[in-house]
Amino acid sequence: MLPDFLTRLLLALMALVMRLYVYPTAKLAGYQKFEPERDSILVTCCTNGLGHVHQMERVLTVLQEAGLKFPIVALAKEQKVPAYKLAALKEKFPDTSFVNLNFEVDYDNGKSFNNRQVVWSATKQVFTSSPFRKVCRLMRRHRPAYCLSFWEPAVSSFINVMNAPTKVVSVASQGQIYADDGAGSKTKQSLLMRALHELNVGKSGTLVPLSVKRIDGAIPQVVKLPPLPPPDAEVEDFYVAYSTVPQVLAPVSWKLPNKRVLLFVKEKRLAFYTKAYRKFKNIEVRETSSDFADYLARSKGLIASPSRGVVTQAIALGKPVYLFCPKGHLEQEYNLRFYLQSFEGISCPRSRRYRRYVHASRTGDLEEGWKGRMQTVAEWANATEGVDLREQALALREWLDQIDTLIAARLVPLLQPSSEELAREAERIAAEEEEERRELAAAVKTTDVDVEEGDPELVQELAQEEDPDEVEEELEEVAAEQQESPP
Repeated sequence: MLPDFLTRLLLALMALVMRLYVYPTAKLAGYQKFEPERDSILVTCCTNGLGHVHQMERVLTVLQEAGLKFPIVALAKEQKVPAYKLAALKEKFPDTSFVNLNFEVDYDNGKSFNNRQVVWSATKQVFTSSPFRKVCRLMRRHRPAYCLSFWEPAVSSFINVMNAPTKVVSVASQGQIYADDGAGSKTKQSLLMRALHELNVGKSGTLVPLSVKRIDGAIPQVVKLPPLPPPDAEVEDFYVAYSTVPQVLAPVSWKLPNKRVLLFVKEKRLAFYTKAYRKFKNIEVRETSSDFADYLARSKGLIASPSRGVVTQAIALGKPVYLFCPKGHLEQEYNLRFYLQSFEGISCPRSRRYRRYVHASRTGDLEEGWKGRMQTVAEWANATEGVDLREQALALREWLDQIDTLIAARLVPLLQPSSEELAREAERIAAEEEEERRELAAAVKTTDVDVEEGDPELVQELAQEEDPDEVEEELEEVAAEQQESPP
């Protein structure tokens, strides 16, 4: 890890470069300071993987029931969202317009993960397909008071750089890392995680964690939960496999030769992986669809990378989980440690790289108190046959069952003006009205002499009026008539 002073320096340079690029771009696009519409909410969403999109759908459903409106949803790259999901969103929110920012850092190429590729992709995207002109048009047209962000950095960065009067509220699974003083204490201090916080939240924004762990101020991890199968339910003879980087799951094809595995991949990668696994009869490649959770509920277990949504879903269904972690993915390295520490039935390889992730001994022994195990995927499949994880699933569901309640409790107050803000707004309006009254009174004084010379009886009549505002209005009318009449 870099020394703190060097990390701070690099973050300051990043902020300077962003300002030097975003500020002139916004000004050339016609950006000006604006008075926000009080109830206007701009929603933005990351589309790397489906996790953020699923979270957005659930959150907006609850907020819509609470009476909030969101006229615009800006998707980082609409073309990454499967057709079935996009259609479902438009059907569920018919009064909302969906905008494609067509800008996202592509860390997921479906094959591997590499931090250098992430940096290159970010640089290329910023300077070849900048979204900031489009963001500027959205801000000018809709004047949002709030930006509800699901870890989409372009709009949040624009708001922070331009010091716009829009309040950023970011909702993300990454929030658990920043709030976790245990397993996340080192991860959140890394340059990458601090840079992500700066881009997605900023100094004045609010980050609301989506968390598997019970944390003050958090919302339970948003997942779709089919009913927990009864204890005597028959489990079908297959495993479910899923990852945003499916290449890391490749060992399953030869290490579980006699186990049927349903590998779910994105629509755009279906042909690639169908061809890649055509020689392995135990692997069935399928497109990720809305019935994924139902397959998971009927399966023997989950084989995946440590993505928060799908792993939490499996644990809440009482399924054992085997985790392969993409090298260099800091968030998933944190998730790997968290799940191994917190839940039974969780396993991962015991190779040198994984032992380094979890600070295990050479024999693969985890720290005292950790509930998971380090073993091969074949050992895991044999060891978890018939294992009862129902009690653990029920305990997790007690927390997850509060998802909708806590979405409303945590987010509605953040997306509406507080009583203090309303009081300040009333004071500001009263001060502006008082200032206008004073300016009007000063203007009336300049016409007093002319009015008295023109019609003393009118002045006397007006002086007896009960409403001083009407007196001022009539005096202005008289003054205007005198200016229009010939000398």
